[in-house]
Amino acid sequence: MTPATNQRHPDAELSFAELYDLYFAPVNRYLRYRLDSVWDADDLTTTVFMKALENFHKYRGDGPFAAWIFRITHNVYVDYMRGRREYASNDVLLELAATSDGGPEEQILQGEELRKLRQLLRDLAPDYRDVVALRYAGDLKFAQIAQVLGKTESAVRMLHHRALKQLRSKYAAREGGMPDAGK
Repeated sequence: MTPATNQRHPDAELSFAELYDLYFAPVNRYLRYRLDSVWDADDLTTTVFMKALENFHKYRGDGPFAAWIFRITHNVYVDYMRGRREYASNDVLLELAATSDGGPEEQILQGEELRKLRQLLRDLAPDYRDVVALRYAGDLKFAQIAQVLGKTESAVRMLHHRALKQLRSKYAAREGGMPDAGK
């Protein structure tokens, strides 16, 4: 039930197969964003949807399916990382660069910029990385990210703002310039 209207969320009317089709790509993109290995990301995506299928009867439909599935996704990712104890990375950025229509020189320059961005993202605090990954790789709204992470929406917005500010500042420092104060 949505709080204001006491009605079920529209996602609750969809079958698991329809929800799978809608959310497979965003879940997989989020995991590829967070992991070094595309194979591991694909395996974890399978794990996420197996857990979701096993527990689909627990989805009450009182909120968006995206928040529910990304909560499972985030928990699967955290469990995986506890077992691996490795740093997360952002392979999806390199995949996006590979789809560039530019020539070889442009692809090399983009690749270098993406490597810089990848390192900057790795240097962010874990909370910042979580919010950035869910926002841009998971394509979630702030309210959904708040549900996934168990935080308030205002806290998520603040984490997002601070993460972007830190990224801008560190990027400018790396490039030898000053951060743009207007942004």
